[in-house]
Amino acid sequence: MSDLALAGGAECHRVGSRPALGAEELCRIYAARVFRFAAMVARGNAEAEDIAQEALLKAIRTLDSYDPRRGSMDAWLWTIVVSAAQDAGRAAGRRLALWERLTRLPERSESVESIALDRLSDAQLLEAIRGLPSRDRTLIALRFGAGLDHAATGAAVGISAAAATMALRRALRSLRRQLEEPHEQDA
Repeated sequence: MSDLALAGGAECHRVGSRPALGAEELCRIYAARVFRFAAMVARGNAEAEDIAQEALLKAIRTLDSYDPRRGSMDAWLWTIVVSAAQDAGRAAGRRLALWERLTRLPERSESVESIALDRLSDAQLLEAIRGLPSRDRTLIALRFGAGLDHAATGAAVGISAAAATMALRRALRSLRRQLEEPHEQDA
């Protein structure tokens, strides 16, 4: 069995005993972008690694079913990646709801002083993105993490380029508000 190391420590495996038939090429071309996307939509690094790995494995498993007449390889792959992220988000939400029911712990909040920002770091930006609703995280991650244009971003989530442009503007406006007043809702 052959393994390819991906960004973030995830791995891309050959499927069964059949030759990879482009799997290595797919991973070589897309792995870093898929991981950047996953890091932006996930709630943590471990979840991001799981999303990236699962998305690439799904793509490799279904590589034989890719039909260029139905759309570009990019659109096909990013649809799989977005689906894997949504699946992971739903599963994480169910786990969180179960955990909260079992533990019945009140939400913790930090003091305003402890969350004051001197300047915005990459980690703070990523944290702010992770605090957005799933759709906003997905749009921002496709556009800036994966480097897709508005048309490809829209295709990946099943909307037009114009709708993607407007949805991305709204997502960025939400991100800007969150960064300007990051924890006002906790106070």
